Amino acid sequence: MTHPAQWFRDEIAAGIARLLVLRLPSAPWEDEAEYTVQTWIDALWQQPIGWDAELDVRRIRAAFTRLAGNADRWPVPRQLLEQLPERPQRPRLPKPPMSDAQRRRNKARLKQMLRELGMQSTRGERHE
Repeated sequence: MTHPAQWFRDEIAAGIARLLVLRLPSAPWEDEAEYTVQTWIDALWQQPIGWDAELDVRRIRAAFTRLAGNADRWPVPRQLLEQLPERPQRPRLPKPPMSDAQRRRNKARLKQMLRELGMQSTRGERHE
């Protein structure tokens, strides 16, 4: 297991600090805060998420905000995961440009491969 990235440690520490300010029932004592932060970091980092700063900083902040707004007692790390928004969808790559000549070559190659396999395709062929 890899060591948690610094950005991740920072985000969890900041989120825990915001929760501590709420003084929720069952919250850790102030002298336990550092151990609590480390426990949350360890518990969350090992989740099969593939944490990524670019994708997850805003998600972690939003989850802590949701958690702080809804918690009536000290939460556990699983509850943070339940509040984690979905990752934003990455834009799809555009279709690669293909000339008509390349398209014809590709079709001819596919037909050749089908013949070599002993198969025939009538897709796209016009029978007149």
